[in-house]
Amino acid sequence: MKKIKLIIFLFLIGYLSNFAQDKKFITYKVTEGETIQSISKKLSVTPYDLLKLNPDVGSNVKTNDIIIIPNRSYDPAKDVTNTDLSNIGERDIIVDNFVYHEVVQKETVYSILKNFKVTVDELNRINPFLINDGLKQGQVLKIPLHVSETDIAEKEKNTQPYLVKPKETKYSIARNFGISIDYLEVLNPKIKKNGLQIDDVILVPKETIDTSDNDFTVYTVKKLETFYSLTNKFGISQEELMLANPELEDGLREGMLLKIPNAVKGNKELFVDEIMEGKKLNMAMMLPFRSKMDSLDFENDRLLNITTDFYFGALLAIDSLKKQGLSIHVKVYDTENSEFVCNKLSKNSEFDNYDVIVGPMFTNNVKAVSKNLKFNKALIISPISTKDHSEIENKNLIQEKSSKENFTLEMLEYIRSVYTKQKLIIIKNDNERSEKQFKRIFKDIQALDSTQEVVVLEPQDGYIKPEVFKVFRDTLDRDIENWFFLIDNDEAYLGDVFNNLGVFPEQDSLTVFSFEKGRNYNKIDNNFLARVNFHYPSNSFIDRQSEAYQIFEKKYRKKYYTLPTKNAIEGFDITYDILMRLATDPDLINQGISERISTKYNFIENTYGSIINQGVFIIKYDGLDLKVVK
Repeated sequence: MKKIKLIIFLFLIGYLSNFAQDKKFITYKVTEGETIQSISKKLSVTPYDLLKLNPDVGSNVKTNDIIIIPNRSYDPAKDVTNTDLSNIGERDIIVDNFVYHEVVQKETVYSILKNFKVTVDELNRINPFLINDGLKQGQVLKIPLHVSETDIAEKEKNTQPYLVKPKETKYSIARNFGISIDYLEVLNPKIKKNGLQIDDVILVPKETIDTSDNDFTVYTVKKLETFYSLTNKFGISQEELMLANPELEDGLREGMLLKIPNAVKGNKELFVDEIMEGKKLNMAMMLPFRSKMDSLDFENDRLLNITTDFYFGALLAIDSLKKQGLSIHVKVYDTENSEFVCNKLSKNSEFDNYDVIVGPMFTNNVKAVSKNLKFNKALIISPISTKDHSEIENKNLIQEKSSKENFTLEMLEYIRSVYTKQKLIIIKNDNERSEKQFKRIFKDIQALDSTQEVVVLEPQDGYIKPEVFKVFRDTLDRDIENWFFLIDNDEAYLGDVFNNLGVFPEQDSLTVFSFEKGRNYNKIDNNFLARVNFHYPSNSFIDRQSEAYQIFEKKYRKKYYTLPTKNAIEGFDITYDILMRLATDPDLINQGISERISTKYNFIENTYGSIINQGVFIIKYDGLDLKVVK
């Protein structure tokens, strides 16, 4: 009992010390009237060093800005991020640069010395009871963490501090710096266990490699990996590896970023459907049927039709999985599209027994259920909303549809991957939303090519005059392709753009990129969209000629005597994918990418710890047909 209390006590100290642990860089909140000069004087650092730590801030800081500053009380020996923690077990506690380790069955003095890189003299000096009692299962040993000054110097030389911003994820940060998530966690061991937090200061590489080439995937060399192990892992010869990475002539080192040809990488990242034998799942569906209404009007009630079609698709998914051997118990709840009803239902103790809850459909209702079930085991599936869910604090919440922010990220990544010296033109709109999106993407578009200027077409008096497009058309360089970037979905703005670009002469090579495709695009002539090779991101794409769709349509028509709608397909995809994944492994993050009838699933953890689907299609108009290009 004393040992258990000691471990609990050490855990609490270790938990608190994680937050008190000295770091080389900390954050500082700018107060009213402060400037870079006054802050640097206050902290006894040069303005140059302050701006170097905060390149995104510029020389004009604003009240309540969060910036990175040096920590004057920093002690490298007390910073566990400078230590190799790969040998630390889940039950080990780190306090004041010591590991408190509970001896488990079959451990020996030799294995402990080897695992923690400690000498017998050190171990006996710090744990004198070992001399008389020897090593016994259940003992708690105090073992020093060793920090290598050489390792610290090497790490500082190759890394820089980075401030985590709202909505950022491990995935987005790793991608921006051209590294893997694994390597980001190696640089920052805390985020592997605790996840990312807004305003955390983490370490990222100073030097990155180009990750825009679709022919290669970036891989981070892990500890003890060799040429032999890498060539076997990826099915590639040493010569091919050296050809893609000339720097390997100087040898292979842990943490190196290597380009692995995708032709040999295979399908390692694809999720494979597999149902564990004897697997049983309990599932709830929370859908707004509004069954208590006096009458159900399927002719005019759009929400009722969406809900019913979604439910019919989900039933087909459940039936299909049952035939494959998965045992599923399902209960359906009518949320009545009411936040009050959702709140009341989710307080029921029977929700403790569910593995997954599909629904509710709308964000406010999702918030109510997530709050009540914050500490339950059930995964909560938000099936149709694209609104940002990152501030809903529930680690079991899954946003099935990518947000608009993710659309922007994925489209920018695609643009980077296909850019080959095209002329770059951004078309602005005259409103606050457009200005915000313009600032969001301008730097990324500008970064495509430092040798050319990004042209910005701006509205006057609330719209872009035809004369602006005419002047631009008359000065076009017809020897290169012209890329236009749209940053708004406003109806009048889209009309101005496509009514003008859509009638440019055929000899002009145009491509238009949008970062989302709202309902107002339905009012644009498809011939204009085809003329400008229109590209846009989407959560779904239905290929009605595909085998998967043909099979689904046949089953749906046989059961319901009608063709499946988009909502029915979504109901099938979401239900089938999440149940199949849970039948394989509850860890959605590391399962890989899956594609169903109309949807791509690639789950990642967001800044707040919940899960979002990163799966996005990039679609282009190929004539009047639609084609997936990514």
